[in-house]
Amino acid sequence: MTEPKATDLSAIALATAETPSGAAATAPLPPAGVWLAHWILLAASCNIAGWGLSLIRSVTPVGLFISIPLVWALLALLVRLPLPRFALPSIVRNIRQRRWLPLSFLLIALLALLGGLLHPPNNYDALNYRMPRLAYWLMERRWEWIPANFDILNTRSAGFEWLMAPVIALSRSDSPLFLINLICFLFLPGLAFGIFHGMGVAGRVARAWMWLLPSGYCFALQAGSIGNDLPAAMFAMAAFDFGFRWRKSGSFTCFALAVFSAGLMTAIKPTTLPLMLPFTVLFIGMWKPLVARPARSMILAGLAALASFLPSAIINHRQCGDWTGAAAENPSWGPVEPLQGIVVNLINAPIQNLAPPVFPLAGLWNRWFPSLFPESFMASLAKSFEGSAARFGLSDIQGEEWAGIGLGITALWLGSIISAIIIRKRQTPRSADTSPSARGRQAVILALLFGTALLAYFAKTGMNTVARHIAPYYPFLLAIPLIAPAHSALVRSKLWNLAAMAAVASTMVMMVITPSRPLWPANTVLPALAASHPTPALVRAADGYHTYSQRADVLGILRDALPPDARTVGWVSFAAGPELPLWKPYLQRKVRHVRPGDSLETLLKQGIRHVVLNTKYFEDNMGHTPEQWLDRNHATILKRESIRVVVKEPASEWWVVELPAAR
Repeated sequence: MTEPKATDLSAIALATAETPSGAAATAPLPPAGVWLAHWILLAASCNIAGWGLSLIRSVTPVGLFISIPLVWALLALLVRLPLPRFALPSIVRNIRQRRWLPLSFLLIALLALLGGLLHPPNNYDALNYRMPRLAYWLMERRWEWIPANFDILNTRSAGFEWLMAPVIALSRSDSPLFLINLICFLFLPGLAFGIFHGMGVAGRVARAWMWLLPSGYCFALQAGSIGNDLPAAMFAMAAFDFGFRWRKSGSFTCFALAVFSAGLMTAIKPTTLPLMLPFTVLFIGMWKPLVARPARSMILAGLAALASFLPSAIINHRQCGDWTGAAAENPSWGPVEPLQGIVVNLINAPIQNLAPPVFPLAGLWNRWFPSLFPESFMASLAKSFEGSAARFGLSDIQGEEWAGIGLGITALWLGSIISAIIIRKRQTPRSADTSPSARGRQAVILALLFGTALLAYFAKTGMNTVARHIAPYYPFLLAIPLIAPAHSALVRSKLWNLAAMAAVASTMVMMVITPSRPLWPANTVLPALAASHPTPALVRAADGYHTYSQRADVLGILRDALPPDARTVGWVSFAAGPELPLWKPYLQRKVRHVRPGDSLETLLKQGIRHVVLNTKYFEDNMGHTPEQWLDRNHATILKRESIRVVVKEPASEWWVVELPAAR
C-alpha cells in the first residue's frame, strides 16, 4: 500500500471513511513502534494492577511483582503484540550522517540523565502530595481516601502514581523514578513525526520539527524529573500516532494501543480530557474493530477503563459530589467563569511561553502588567484564580514547575509561520486562484478541533502554571501551521537552521542552570559571589539554589529528631511543606494528618505519639494557637527548627512534638 500524499490526508476529517483490510491490516509495527507499544502496555498494567490489587488489599512488593508482568503479558496477547527486538535506533543512523538536530536531542537526553543521576527527585507537586499519598497506599496495601487536611491528596488522578508504585515498592527508593520520564522523553521524536505527518505536515518539515519539539522547556526540563506533564504528553501523542496508524492499516493492534494510550493520558493528567474531542472525531471509525471482535474488544475496553481517569472520577463523585474533584480541592474559590477563564488563560499562556528563560525584570513586570487592567476586573479574578494566574505573574527563571514550551521553540514557531506567509505571498501571483486548498481545509478542520479542545480546558482552569499544564496540547498546536507547503523550503534555509540552533541552545543552557538539577557548582559559586557583591539579584539567586538543593529532604532534620520506634507520626501543616521526608525510609513509617477535631484519645488510638507541625497558619485552621494545642494535649516539644521550604516565602517554625503515653 503506498503512503498517501499530504494533500490526500485531508480525508481524516471524513469520520466514516473505510479502513483498509487484508495484508495492510496485519502490517507489522517497526521495532521502535513495538518498544513503544510495550511501554504503553506496561504503564497500563501498572494502573490495572494498582486498582485491582487495591480491591484485595494486596498492593505490596510481592503483589506488584507478580501481577504487573501477568497483566502485561495478557495485554500483549490480547492486542497481538510481538516481543520487541533490538535494532539500530534511527537516531544513531542520523548522527552517523552528521545531522545536528538528532545530535542535539541526544545531548539533551544525556543532560537529563546526568541531572537525574546527580540530584534526588524534587518536583514540588510530587513531594507535596503525589509521592506521600503513594507511600500511604503502599503502607495500607491499597488505594484509600486519606483522612487529610487537603483533599488534593485524594482527588487528583492516580495514573502516574501507579507507574511509580513498583519502583518504590521494589527498590525502597525514589532515585530511579526519573527514568520513567526519561523513557517517555526518548519516544518523543518518533511520536512527533507520526503526529506531524499524520496531520498533513510534509515529510521534510516533520523530520526537522520532530527533533525540535522535545527541546521545549516543559519536555526537556522534566526529562530528568518526576513531573507528570511529560508522560501525559507522551501518551497523548501515542494515542493519536497509533490512531493515524490504525486509519492507514486498519490494524487491531494499533486500534487497541490508541485506546490504551488515550486512557493513560487522562489517568496521568485529566487536563487532557478535552483532547478526546479531536480523538473521537478523527478516529470515530474505531467502533468497527469493536464490532468485528466483540469479546476481545469488551475485555480490552474494561481494562483500558481501569487504566484511565474513570476510577478516580467515580471515586471523586462518590466522595465529594464532583467527578473532577475541584469542589473538594478549592472550597475557598468559586468556579471559573468560562468566558473569563478563556480570556485570562489566553493571556497567561502566551506571556508565560514568551517569558525569557532568565527574567531579572520579573518583579517589575509583576507590578506593571496588572496595572493595565481595571481594578474591578483584577478583583474578580482573585475569586477563582490562583494568585499568580490572577495577576498574570511571571517567574524570574524558568523551571519544571512553571515552564511551557518555552521562548526558544515559541519564537522559532512564530517566526516560521510569519516566514511561511511571506514565502507564499512571494510565490503566488496576485491573479492566481486563491480558493482554499486541500491542505488549507485540513488545517482549518484541525484548528477547529484542537482549538476547541484547548479553549474547553481554558474555560475551566484557574491554575498558575497554565503554560505547563497544556504541555500535551503543544504537539498538535505546533503541527497545524506547519501544514503550509512553504515550510518545506523554509527548513532548508541557513537562517532557519541558525534560529533552530539558538532555540535548542537555550534549552541546553536551561538544563545546565535549572535550580531543580543544576549541572554547575551553583551552591559554591553563588554564595561566594553574593558575599563579595551582595546585590539583591545575587542574594536571591544564592537563596533560591540553596532552597532547591534542600527541597527533596527539607524536613529530614525533623525526621531525624523522631525516635527510632516512632512508626506512626502525626502531621499538621497548612502551609507549603512536603511531608514526604517523614515517610522515609519507605514502607517503615506511617504519616497521619492531625485534623482540627482530633482529640488526644483519637491520636493515641491511631498509634500517634509524635507529631510534626508547622506553626504557620496553625491558628487559622485549628482554632487555637500551637501553644494552646500543646497545653490541651499535655505535649512537649522535642525540637524546634526554622525552615524555609519555598524560595518566595520566608522561613517558618516547625516543631517535633511528643504526646503523653496512653494511660
